[in-house]
Amino acid sequence: MSRLLMAAPSRLSREMRTNRLNSLVNITRQMATKTPTKSSTAKCAAPEPPKPKPGYFPSGGTHAVFSDMPKPEGDFMKAWHAKNSKYNMVLLSGFLAVIGSIVLSVTSGKMPLFADVPDYPYTEDEMEEFAVEEQRRQEEKEAREQLHQDLVEAKELKMRRRKAKDAMAREVELMQKDLDEGVSENEMAELVKLTQEREEFESWEKEEMKRLEEKEKERDKIKKEKEKARQEQLKQIEKERKERQKAN
Repeated sequence: MSRLLMAAPSRLSREMRTNRLNSLVNITRQMATKTPTKSSTAKCAAPEPPKPKPGYFPSGGTHAVFSDMPKPEGDFMKAWHAKNSKYNMVLLSGFLAVIGSIVLSVTSGKMPLFADVPDYPYTEDEMEEFAVEEQRRQEEKEAREQLHQDLVEAKELKMRRRKAKDAMAREVELMQKDLDEGVSENEMAELVKLTQEREEFESWEKEEMKRLEEKEKERDKIKKEKEKARQEQLKQIEKERKERQKAN
């Protein structure tokens, strides 16, 4: 009996070790027979490529090649149709917004399109003042044009007088030479030409001075007539203004 009691603990410990060993063997068998999942297979099938060093491209060189360019992925037409439908919706909504804004503004009367002729905002007195101002501007324009024409004519007269003066000095020189020692045929021809030009200039100068005097007289006459007409117009305007005041 004592032997049985002494052998019981050793047998119990031996059975426990045997059970532990059997359970460990079963676990290892189950792990060995376990099917791999999709995530594990994907990770094992496509390892991430190593990052290139600074200054290098994925192909391994220092210069880019076609294999380093980004590669398209997916269906191009499907992506294009999706973007195009989005853009068409934006365009259509913009058209509808513009048309709706125009219709709303026209119907509300807040934004008139000025399709009809509006009432003239000026009174008759203001219109008369505008007419007088326009007439004054026209007179100033005519005066500027006359002044410009006078300057052009005066410049031409001055130039021709200077040329005639130089020619006269040459003519006097040739005449004095003819009296002293005589002149050659060429000098005589030049003297005759200078004499003819001087006579032509003198006749032209007389006609020009006469024309300028007549022109000045004509301008004075026109100026007096315009002043007279302007005074009559002012009297008529004042008369009409008084009549309107009486009527009001």
